[in-house]
Amino acid sequence: MNTLLIPTDFSPVADNALTYALNMAKAYQLDITLFHVVQVSNLITPDAVYLDSIPGYEAQANEKMDEKVAFLKAQYPDLNITHKVTTGLFLDSMKDFCDEINPVALVMGITGDGGAVDKIIGSNAVLAMNSLAYPMIVVPKQGQFKPLQKICMACDLRQVVTSTPLLPIKAFVKLTNAELHLLNIDFNNRHFTPETADELKTLDDMLDSVEHKFHFIDNENIQEAIDDFITREHMDLLIMIPKKHSFFDSLFHKSKTKEMLYHSHIPVLALHQR
Repeated sequence: MNTLLIPTDFSPVADNALTYALNMAKAYQLDITLFHVVQVSNLITPDAVYLDSIPGYEAQANEKMDEKVAFLKAQYPDLNITHKVTTGLFLDSMKDFCDEINPVALVMGITGDGGAVDKIIGSNAVLAMNSLAYPMIVVPKQGQFKPLQKICMACDLRQVVTSTPLLPIKAFVKLTNAELHLLNIDFNNRHFTPETADELKTLDDMLDSVEHKFHFIDNENIQEAIDDFITREHMDLLIMIPKKHSFFDSLFHKSKTKEMLYHSHIPVLALHQR
């Protein structure tokens, strides 16, 4: 489907991501689907939802959703906006619904400083990004949509044929008509191998149908190098492709992924390897 899927808990963080998605849908002629999960739990916690209380929670959630959708349809009359409320475990419910509608991307919000409360609020976004095999846009706390002109993707130039999610990359570049800037970061040629030049040519050939440029930076701190580049070159979106057994492990293992999301000033598009 030609749909952006926005999971929501009706919080300000979720509403900001929703606003981003609405403006993105308007710019690129996409549909919007809001999704709320009334989460059940087997654990005895203050926030647990028990079986005998589910109908009450569902009624409240449906009422909130109906009000929000009615308001949004009045604000965005040209957009096709649908919604769904379900009950279950968050990730299982998300996966099942994604499999059903095959969205262009999920859009979720995350707060900005990585403090204790932020990590609780952002945990579902990080969990979804690490667990679901669908494109996902993570919108920072103050993130506001503007038409995408420059997209940055960090690449390590290793096994590019099997590790590059080519179809979604091309789809997003063509959808937005943006320039794709591929960023390779090394330090004193530590990761340069006899195969690097061939991998570079292969990736260049794979992307021949979209406008793209390569950039090479010498910096020992990968995260710092990415931050400096996206700021200096005015990037509008950062593509992250978590990869195992590569020199990006130090950046993309779970704790570093969280830090990248919490501190990024631009939205992050998470894609998974093929």
